[in-house]
Amino acid sequence: MRTILCLPLSKHSWRTKMVMAGSKPGTGFYFCAQCGKRTYLEIGTDPLPPCTKCLCNQFKK
Repeated sequence: MRTILCLPLSKHSWRTKMVMAGSKPGTGFYFCAQCGKRTYLEIGTDPLPPCTKCLCNQFKK
């Protein structure tokens, strides 16, 4: 498995909760920090997968 680290989309990302793929951040929508693709976790105990579009490992809550 490849690990891809991504830079935040904006200089204001410190205001947004950043979440790494593989963590279990809870139910909700997460947006890829690189391409913006939306991922939804329905079950709060599921791990967040890497982005299915660009394989980035960083997401914004």
